[in-house]
Amino acid sequence: MTRRAMTIALSAGLVGVAAGSAQAVNYPLNWLNMAPTPFGSSVPNNSVFNLPGVGPVTVTYNLPTTFTDARFTNPSFQNESVTNGPDTYSWGAQEMFAAVNGVNQTNTWDITYTFSGTLAPGTIYLGISGLGATTNPGGGYSVATVFQNGNYLGDVNSSGAFGPTNYTPGAGVFSMQNSLIAAGGIDPHWNSQLGLVQIMDPISSLTVHFSQLGGDGLGVNIAAVVPAPGDGAFLMLAGLAAMRRRRRD
Repeated sequence: MTRRAMTIALSAGLVGVAAGSAQAVNYPLNWLNMAPTPFGSSVPNNSVFNLPGVGPVTVTYNLPTTFTDARFTNPSFQNESVTNGPDTYSWGAQEMFAAVNGVNQTNTWDITYTFSGTLAPGTIYLGISGLGATTNPGGGYSVATVFQNGNYLGDVNSSGAFGPTNYTPGAGVFSMQNSLIAAGGIDPHWNSQLGLVQIMDPISSLTVHFSQLGGDGLGVNIAAVVPAPGDGAFLMLAGLAAMRRRRRD
């Protein structure tokens, strides 16, 4: 078989595999690991961590002095998955940058993930949990806003005191908040579930803006699909699947 014939056959095979896998594709996600920062300790500002498949990621944030932060993990979100249409996004370990508003008033802050180059659309996944909502005096919601186009994939159906995420899309912007509201503190609707959003723009950095209720604690992190080492076919299939999702949306 000539090289040209082999190339045509390989291309046809990949297209056939992609068509067969359109029924259900599993995307293994790897969450940004903020080691060597110990769990429960503040994440140093301007820290650089490695995200497999992406490379170095610089984490910077602007927190009011009344806030505390920590590298945090929630047992409810380990070895979990989110299903969107026929596709599943699954992972093993999961962790978050956690921020707690220590005063009884709403405050704003932001966190930025900066990459070493421009990433293709669909490369980065954003996860946010713990967005508070309350009818207590003053009331209101904690809200996360991102000035990028997003593809909302869904929530982790974990146990515990969580309400579903209310995802609001727009042209070049989306926001996330708790879809339920009731009295705060011990109320089961105080925190939002872990909502997963795929960023659908080419990006060199991603900034998440928060308006956070007094006393509320929330978590945020990014993830990327874990490619098999040297598996070009996997990368091609992932690209085809991303194109399929954009057509579907």
